[in-house]
Amino acid sequence: MVTMEKFGKLCKEKMMEELLLRFTKHPNFVITSFMGTSTGNLEQLRKNLRKSQANYFVVKNSILKIAFGKMKLEEEASKVEGGMGMALCGEDAPGVCSLLVNFAKTNDKFKIKGAVIDGRRLSADQVKELASLPPKAVLLARVVGGIKSPITGFVSTLGGIVRKFVYVVDAIKASKEKTQTAPVAQEAK
Repeated sequence: MVTMEKFGKLCKEKMMEELLLRFTKHPNFVITSFMGTSTGNLEQLRKNLRKSQANYFVVKNSILKIAFGKMKLEEEASKVEGGMGMALCGEDAPGVCSLLVNFAKTNDKFKIKGAVIDGRRLSADQVKELASLPPKAVLLARVVGGIKSPITGFVSTLGGIVRKFVYVVDAIKASKEKTQTAPVAQEAK
């Protein structure tokens, strides 16, 4: 017979497995405190995050501390207090950070505690700096533009050289035609 104590322990183990699985699938995440933020506002945040292929969920502190311990993120475990929420980032971590920072500006009880992005631990201030970066698509466009610019200049320069060469060849051709037709015209007189 399963007692309530065994049932509770089994539930916590399953929650731990689920949390670790989520962190494995989404290694980029932001740690937040949401106490005092209305449910309606949190639902709006979740909806906005889904557009960026990210999600937000609330987690029990005891389970989060154990998960951070298993992941060797003891520093993040020390940030766990009060109602904790996790934003799991998709491909666009700066975009997700931007959404969370803007949400925190309009919801003063919502606090960003830190993040783990690409294996690096970030403080709340570093998350705010990351949020100020342009979206990934804009950064990629700038990189491509930076790579394309010298190539375009090089092609233009080569085109100019070829164009000048053609003008010189045409001028030489015209000059030779003039000199060849001039003696013929004098003989006819």
